[in-house]
This record gives sequence, C-alpha cells and structure tokens, in this order.
Amino acid sequence: MTLAVRAYDFAQILDSAPQGIKILSLDCFDTLLWRNCNLPIDVFADLPFPGSGMEARAWAETRARRAIPLLQDRIEVSIEEIYAHGLPAATEAQRAMFVDAELEAEARHCYAFEPTVALMKAAKARGLKIIIVSDTYLSEPQLRTLITRAAGEEVVAMIDRIFCSSEYGRPKAAGLFVPVLAKLGVSPATILHCGDNLGADVTAPSRLGIHCCHLEQFDGESEQRLRLEASAASIVDPATRVSVPAYQPHRAAIALRRDDTPTTMLGHDVLGPIFHAFAGWLHAEAVAQEARTGKPTKLLFLLRDGYLPAQAYLARYPEGAATAAMVEISRLTAARASMTDRAAIESYILPELPVGSAEVFARHLHFDPAEAKRLAALPKAQFARHIVKPDVVRQIAAKSRHSADKLIAHLRSHGVAEGDSVMLVDLGYNGSVQNLIEPMLRDRMDLTVTGRYLLLRETFDPGLDKAGFIDPGHHDRKILHALSESIAILEQLCTLPQGSAIDYEKDGTPIREDAGLKAAQSVARNAVQAACLDFVRAADQGVIRPALSDTPDARRRMATASLARLLFLPVESEVAVLGDFNHDVNMGTDDTFKFVDVEAAAQGLRRRGLFYIKNAMRMYLPGELRQHGLPINLSIFASRRFGLDLRKPDFDVGAIKLPVMLMNASGGHAIVDVDAVPTIEGYYQALVPIGAAQFTAGIQFGRIADWVQIEETSFHLVDEFLDPKQTEDSLPAPSISEGLEDVGDGLMHCTGGDAAFLLVPPPSGTPAGEPLLLSVVFRPVVLKRTAEAEARAAA
Repeated sequence: MTLAVRAYDFAQILDSAPQGIKILSLDCFDTLLWRNCNLPIDVFADLPFPGSGMEARAWAETRARRAIPLLQDRIEVSIEEIYAHGLPAATEAQRAMFVDAELEAEARHCYAFEPTVALMKAAKARGLKIIIVSDTYLSEPQLRTLITRAAGEEVVAMIDRIFCSSEYGRPKAAGLFVPVLAKLGVSPATILHCGDNLGADVTAPSRLGIHCCHLEQFDGESEQRLRLEASAASIVDPATRVSVPAYQPHRAAIALRRDDTPTTMLGHDVLGPIFHAFAGWLHAEAVAQEARTGKPTKLLFLLRDGYLPAQAYLARYPEGAATAAMVEISRLTAARASMTDRAAIESYILPELPVGSAEVFARHLHFDPAEAKRLAALPKAQFARHIVKPDVVRQIAAKSRHSADKLIAHLRSHGVAEGDSVMLVDLGYNGSVQNLIEPMLRDRMDLTVTGRYLLLRETFDPGLDKAGFIDPGHHDRKILHALSESIAILEQLCTLPQGSAIDYEKDGTPIREDAGLKAAQSVARNAVQAACLDFVRAADQGVIRPALSDTPDARRRMATASLARLLFLPVESEVAVLGDFNHDVNMGTDDTFKFVDVEAAAQGLRRRGLFYIKNAMRMYLPGELRQHGLPINLSIFASRRFGLDLRKPDFDVGAIKLPVMLMNASGGHAIVDVDAVPTIEGYYQALVPIGAAQFTAGIQFGRIADWVQIEETSFHLVDEFLDPKQTEDSLPAPSISEGLEDVGDGLMHCTGGDAAFLLVPPPSGTPAGEPLLLSVVFRPVVLKRTAEAEARAAA
C-alpha cells in the first residue's frame, strides 16, 4: 500500500492501513519533529561561527561527505565527523563544544507535531510497535535525547527502536531499510512507514515491500509562500539566515488548514499569523501601560481599519471584551475636532498643503463645500495665509469645539470616562488621528493617551507615546517606508464594509459617508477576515508544546516577513483575490482607486522599461506586475527596501540603433542614430531630444524593419522624465506616417521600404525654454534583412 495524505488526515491513516501491520515506522524530522524555521539549515544560524553559522556548518558537512566515502565503505557521516573535517585546526574540546551547541540549537527550535503524536497513540492502542527511521548525522542516543527534549517523556516512551542513518553508513534512499528489516526480523509487509520525503520515505521502502504513507506537509502554493516568506525575511532584516533563523512558527497551523480556496489561504495563512502576533503584542503593551498608570487600559480600536485587529484581539483574548472598544474616528472627524487654535491649524495644514488638496483641507477646517472650492482655487500660499487670519482662526476654533463635543460624546458612548487611560489602536503608519486628537483629549477629558500600531513609520517625532509592532525599534526606516507604500492593501482587507465617519450626532452616533464599494469586494473581504480569525483562535494547533524559540520576537520577525512577502512577492491566488478591490482614501472625499490594473501597469512597463518601477506610484505594483516574473518584483522589493540610487542609464542595456532625422524650422536637418533600449515583450523605447520644441523628428522605421508596431509617441519635460523623484506627465505627440500602412493596433507595414518613416512635429503650448524629449515606443516585428544579416544567415 502506498498512501498520500495531507497533515490534517495524518492521525487517521491506520484506519486505511492493510491487515497484518505490526509496526508503525516514522521518519523523524518534518514528520515527528518539526522545526520553528523554514529550512533545517536555519538552525545553524545559532551556531557561534564568525560571519554566519549557516554557511560554515554547511561547508563543513560538504567536506565530510566528500572525504569519508573515499576512505570507508559508507556514504553517511556523524555530527562529530562533520566538525572534525570542518574544523581541522580545532581541538577536541572545541569540536565537542560545537556539537553541543548544535544539539542545543536543535532542541531550541524543534517541537513535536501533534497529528504524528496522535497517530503514535492510535498505534499503541492497536498494539503496534513504533520505530523511528531517520536520515540524520545524529547518533541514536543523540536523537533520542532530542526527541525527549522537544516532545517530552510521554512521546519518547512510545518509541520502541530508533534507527539513524549515521550509524549504518547509508540513508534510506541508499538501503537503510535493509539492515532495519534484518534487525527487526520481520516481513516488510508488517511495516507501515510514514514520512515527508517522497524518495526516502516512499520510493525506497516500497521497493522492499514495505507499506508507505507520504505525509504531504503543504499544498504547492503554501510551500511556495513559505519559501518566499523566508526570502522576504532576509531582505527585510539582513541578519536573517546569518545570525537569526528564518522563523516560521505558523507552519503547523498552515499545514492543518483544510480549505484551499484563495480567500481562505490569504486570510488564514497570511493575515492570521500577522494579527495573532499583533494581538499578543497589544496585550503585553496594555498590561505594561496598566502597570505604569495604575489604571485599567481601555483599548480603542479605530474604525474602519482597526476592525480586523479588534476582532483578532478579541479572538485571542475573549476576556478582553470589557476593556476593548471599536470607535469610529476618521482623520476627517479627528481634524475637525482638533483645530482649536492657530498652532493646531499650522501644525496640521502647513507641512502637508504643498503636496495635498487644499479643497480637502478646507473641508477639514469646517469650510462648507462652496467655500472650500473657492479657497482651493487660490494659490496655496494665499490659502495658507487666509486660514491663519485671527478672525478665520476664531471661526474654525468655535466650530472645532462643537465637533469635539460630539466626538467626546462618541467616546463616552463606548465607556470612556474622564481620567481614563486609553490606548488608540490602528494599523498605522503615521498615527495621524493620535497626533490630532491627543492634545484635545488630554485637555477636555484628562485622558492618558498612548498609540499602538501594527506599522509605525513617522516622518517626524510629535513627542507622543507611540509604538509599533513593526517600528524603528526593530527595523530601519528604509524598510518601514517600503512597507508603508502599499499598506492600503492591508487597510482594505482589515476594514468594515461601511462608510467612514464624517461627523457625529449630538449624542455621538456616527454619521457615515456612503461606502460606495462593490458587493463582491465585501464578500471576498469577509471570507478573508473569517479565515484570519480561524487562524487566531487555533494558532497553536498541531504543536504538542511550542519550541523554545517560539518567542514574541520570533513572531514579530515572522509577521514582518509575511507582510513584506504579501506586499512585494504575492502569489497568483492573492493577486486574483485583490483584483476586484478598490481603495477609498478616507479623507472626506469619495475618491476610489483600483488596486490591481494589470494592463495599466504592463503598459507603463512596456513604455518605460524597468526604470518604470523606480518611480511608479501605484496602489499595488508588485501585484500588477507579477505576471511578468519574479525578477521584476524582486527588483521592486530591493529598490524600495534599500532605497537604491538607480538611474535610467543603469537599466538601459541591449540597445539597437534607430535612425532619426531632425529638422528645424529653417529647413536645416541632420540624421542621428538614437539608442532604442528594450522594455518588455519585445518593445523598445527611443528618446529623441528635440530641445525647446525646436525640431521635427522623422523616425525612419523603414531603415530597420519591414513591419513595426508602434505603442506610443509622447513628449516629456527632460527634468521630470529623468528625475526618479518626479512623477512625470506626458504631452501628446501626434504623428504623420509616410510609407507606413497601418493594419490595426499600431501595427505598421513599411511599404515605403527604407523611406518609410513617422513624422512627429514639435508640440505647441509647452513651457517656454523647457527642453523636451520625444519618447517613441515600438516593437520591430520583422527586422529588415540587411546585407550583413544575409551574410550571417548564409554562413
């Protein structure tokens, strides 16, 4: 019998076993003992080698495995031999110290997988013997000790025999089961062997007539996601896989998930571990705040984005319902309640006005829609001077006090009283609501206010009590900024399907704007959130007792890597789930943006090449570009995470020459060869300098191709196009074709031969004296057969 089962059915496999089974044989690692990290070699990050234990330990084992078979009739090695060959200059005592350190590291990271222990108990209830057959460099006493330390005396007491490949000189795939059968003195048909490695645990023993069960730890996408999470962990924190393992304490719970629908996988496997860990941190922070203040801490989860964090917190700590509340405070209502004087107005408006909407800010300052529109038409400097006039400030402050009355009534309706100690909880990343309302709440209600956020990336220090689960105390600001750029994805997955609060009734009842989002988005989000909460409630399933390395710090590292992986290295099903999502900006406007516009992003890449990823400010660029392959998303991730100083010339390789005739108004002309650099899908971009609208360009496609597809012709200001910090806007570039037959979709047949060209006159109405570039994006479908090309073909 050969059986394959997922982890959630593993404990019941004896119900399907053939008659006559007397021995249950188990693989050890990834079957009985699992590790709290992605790969077995992650454990070596704990070893005291200078530079990194992972590489040094792996190289030592390679040396031993190469050398020993040349001298002895065996292909397996012991841990002592690994260190003897890897540390030839070390003393025996030093090598013994490293062996002990590795055994300690294994004991720290290993734990027993509960379904396997349940299977062992079922086997004992049926009167079966249990053996362990393991490919390992550990000896039998070392492995038995490790199982005892990781799984406990009860588990190791159920094991009758342990067979280690290091003691027999060969692994399972090379014949270990032959001496095992001889030692046991039984027929192969009386054994059921189970393990996670298809070759070692199924193919090899089945050839001898042993019944086998393949434990499939994960479905294909989960395995891919976990690998990418470990890779993301190394990019997020370069210490990962150098001095710190790629922690993955959520592996067992993921293996036990039964539902493989995309929304469930996204919620359970990705958001679940993040918010389970976040809830644990919040609980510890609340306890610490209570110890500091001597008062119970009231957790105020800020809706809308605080909805899923609140639900996750209550799922993990149901007893916290008495001290947790979900309050509806948006940036709009917080601003309107907080503009109490000129200093508050200046602090809020002036830093953001140059890059923000004056009309939106006018609404935040209590101007009615008509007045807001009128003020927004003013130059921003004039707008700023107007709003700080003494009489205007008085009007704003009076209205703000009225708004504050209503916001306070809203808080009172959720159990907040004078003198309380409250913790504002949100996703982050600036804590804008806290910045706005904390001074007012201290003044009006004598509250002790702190803010705790999933991600905190502030561009200035407001001097408030704030902290983030992921913040500068744990990560550098470059990665925090990179994570914040696409955080809107998380916001929409965490929110409620209702409009944001825009005001309150006198008794504090929220007045909400229209949600305006599609029903399909709410259905998908509800499914994601439900699966997230399922994980939180059962996060420890599959684990007999947690690994010693399963600490809050390990959970934070895992959660940060999981978030980074979702934002920058999404898998296919996640992009599909988010494809119908829209984001509303929650600033008192009805603006929404589509998360995933695959064609728009592909068009940007096609027209601008890889340089596009440097300054493309889209909602979810990695999701949109996933179809173009992992290298592009890794480029996005690295560029954003490390703030790489990459310029357009760095991306321009593999250029072809495109002849261009430049003609000025007086009839002068010159032919130049312009470099056309590849973008994607066989397209090229040529940038033709035309000065301050001085030249007409004749693009001589007929000189290089018989057929050509033209994607775009557009004009750009040179300074904006080449500055990665600018978001450049294009100007239309109407063209006239000569000797080019348009057969549709920009596909041109060069019927005029070498004389076929595209004529692009300079634009009118451009800023005086501003130098321009003409961008021509094209695909040479059929290149012209030149004499040189003919000679090469003939050769």
